[in-house]
Amino acid sequence: MKRVFFIATAGMLCLFTSCNDAGTTTTTTNSSENDKNLANNTRALKAIETGDKATIDSLVAGDAVDHQGANGMDLKGTDSVRLMLADMHNHVKDLKFDVVANAANGNYIFSLVHMTGTLTGAMWGRPAGAKLDEKNVDVIMVKDGKMTEHWGFVDPNEMMKQMPMPGMDKMDTTKKM
Repeated sequence: MKRVFFIATAGMLCLFTSCNDAGTTTTTTNSSENDKNLANNTRALKAIETGDKATIDSLVAGDAVDHQGANGMDLKGTDSVRLMLADMHNHVKDLKFDVVANAANGNYIFSLVHMTGTLTGAMWGRPAGAKLDEKNVDVIMVKDGKMTEHWGFVDPNEMMKQMPMPGMDKMDTTKKM
């Protein structure tokens, strides 16, 4: 019985210690740097909406990498990233990014962004005139005040709902398989 009590007590001590330590994070980044990074992220989103290349150039590092390029390819360098962002602005009228939630921790920015707009031409597997209405999670790495890397994550279920699929309008989705 003493052995069971000892093992249970040791287990509880480990549990409480790990729970207590899990919520603490040591970082040398101050909140003003985090606030600056979040403000620059908002500026970058507005610059994409408006096609403001100068602001994009001021916020993106020359050797930046966007890991969400076309066909799963990395876009490398400011020129490639700027071209992609300008292409997005030029092919989506009334493009709008609303930040639902965001956080910064040192060199990283995390944002849940609601993107809306209307395609002016066929893009992303969707026809001209298609409405965009999706949420994305963006993770951005910042170094020396410049955005150096971007990872974007989309909800595949939401994306598939917006893609045209021939015959879907005739499909009976109420029947079980």
